[in-house]
Amino acid sequence: MKKAGKRLAAMILISALAAALAGCGGKSSGEGNGTEKAEANKEGITLSFAFNVEDTPDKYGVMVEPILEEFKALHPEVKGFEYVNCSKRTEEQVVTMMKSGKFEDVMTAPMAVSIKEYPNYFASLGNAEELNEKYFYGDYMSYEGQTYAMPIGVVYEGILYNQKVLDKYYGGKVPKTLDELKECCGILRDNGVIPFYTNAGAKWTMRFWDNLAVTWSEDINYANSIVETKAPWADGTPLNEVLSFVGELAKNGEIEPDTVTEQWDKSKVAIASEEACFMLTGSWAIPQMKDSAEELGGSRDDIGFAPFPYKNDVGPDNKLNVRVSEDIFVVVNKNSPNVELATEFAKFFCERISLNRGMNEIMRDGGKVVDDLKNFETMDYINLYSVPTKDIRISEMASNAQIDVFSQGSYITKYVLEPCLAGGEPNFDGLNGEWAKNFN
Repeated sequence: MKKAGKRLAAMILISALAAALAGCGGKSSGEGNGTEKAEANKEGITLSFAFNVEDTPDKYGVMVEPILEEFKALHPEVKGFEYVNCSKRTEEQVVTMMKSGKFEDVMTAPMAVSIKEYPNYFASLGNAEELNEKYFYGDYMSYEGQTYAMPIGVVYEGILYNQKVLDKYYGGKVPKTLDELKECCGILRDNGVIPFYTNAGAKWTMRFWDNLAVTWSEDINYANSIVETKAPWADGTPLNEVLSFVGELAKNGEIEPDTVTEQWDKSKVAIASEEACFMLTGSWAIPQMKDSAEELGGSRDDIGFAPFPYKNDVGPDNKLNVRVSEDIFVVVNKNSPNVELATEFAKFFCERISLNRGMNEIMRDGGKVVDDLKNFETMDYINLYSVPTKDIRISEMASNAQIDVFSQGSYITKYVLEPCLAGGEPNFDGLNGEWAKNFN
């Protein structure tokens, strides 16, 4: 899934701008000229909405438009929506819009802005504790007891794969242990198949390897622990072990040759066409990959999704953890002339968009699970988990160290992929040295 937020430098830019912008912002929706409001109500309200779905009949027309029409039917005062496909926006562009105060009533949340800056730009969606009782990750993007962003769905994180490739080269078996995964990758490489597609050029895709470190640690609080850790990438740490695995893939020639260029669309074709086999990602990618397989003349059943086998001796008494993760979030412009209506729409949209995006619904009670993940219910060797609210100090320390850990994860390319592709080793000393600046 493409997301706005493409460069590590954006974190530094945003941090600096956010501090300067703390006092900025236009008039709140509770203010304004009464005559202007009455005129707007007479003419009908148009809500502006930026989301990362292409404005085409088969994308927007299927996934988004029906939800907008449903909302309009419940709210006759809404004349329509001004829709913007924001999938190509960079974080720098989003910051510029935030600085000017000119951005949509509802839009996808910027990834690299510290949550403590959210109240300067975005409206509260409600009490964090109450929203967390109703929604998965309802309090994840909260500050001082208020939630400022709502997830559009929850997903499982694991390995997406092509079953036909495994049928040809690995006896049809999906690797269930780490040793099996390593063995399978070697066999695929020797037969001219790219074992793993990292899509590192897209940058945001690398965050799944950071997330895997939490899964690997089997400690749901692992990410937050790095704020007290001077050397998070030291030998034996989950971050070290996960990125060492990534480094081995690179050194062994078991990833795609181009890790610089953004290749999301190409990566889907590569896996669907059997040129590659695995990708570490979220389950939202399943329908996209199935679509690609079908477009290339294959079957939707060629594409599967499984837990990442990060350890050996897996079984009912030694289960694999599977992260139930939040996806992208939606925010409301605090200076929208219709902030209450926009807030209601944001929640309405987030409750309904999930299934069409290959994600589970966010409601804790009655939320539906996509069909492609129902096989997980039959696996007696997995344990589903979610993570607590991210410590806001992570973003601040990451910005100071210029390492976007537990955010986009693009630092992995510089410190792991590049040196390993050149025949060297991951630069863990460099990572630890930069992070240690937070403790000087």
